[in-house]
Amino acid sequence: MAPVRILSVLLTLGLLAACAPRALTPEARLLSAEVRGLEISQGPALLLGLRVEFHNPNPFPLPLSTFGTRLKVGEVAVPLDLTLPPGRREEVLLVRLTPREALATARALLSQEGVEVALEGATLGQHLTFFRTRLSFPLEPPRVRRAGVNFFLENPNPFPLRVEGNLVLLGQSFRVEMDLPARGEGRLQVVGFRPGLERGSGRLELTLEVPGFFRQSLVLPL
Repeated sequence: MAPVRILSVLLTLGLLAACAPRALTPEARLLSAEVRGLEISQGPALLLGLRVEFHNPNPFPLPLSTFGTRLKVGEVAVPLDLTLPPGRREEVLLVRLTPREALATARALLSQEGVEVALEGATLGQHLTFFRTRLSFPLEPPRVRRAGVNFFLENPNPFPLRVEGNLVLLGQSFRVEMDLPARGEGRLQVVGFRPGLERGSGRLELTLEVPGFFRQSLVLPL
């Protein structure tokens, strides 16, 4: 091919590239977040769900990978492999927090401290922050209920709890333990309890455990 023709082809391609529309940066905002439960089938994993609204201002589908978009939850970074259609769209982004990879993040998430959550990316060498906030889902204490000689605990949390400790009544201490289902109720197994003590005032001295992640001690009056 003659040099003049090659130059003409290159100039034409350059003009076409210059005329091609540049993709506008999408927008995103966090609508809500929740702890969806604890997976135990393949080892403990705390499942976090974030509902995000995206806005693609372009008239064509836009892959978020174009912007190197990633969701950061504490020490965990999850690349987003989504293609946004034109306009607005809601997505639920799921993040699995495991003791091996994200123990500190999971513990902070279940405390008053919370963890930082951000959706980030980059374009043309510039850092993008679509949103940045802090999430906290502190462990809620179980609620105790007495029915005659039976003592029940209700777990308001979206994950199961392992409960152990002591029931103290009229100066006597009895060992208690149970596995409490997520958002469920269970009857305490009291070792050595005798009828006649159920009318006395007392307390529960308990240790709560989110299996694999978290332990907390508390006292519940009866």
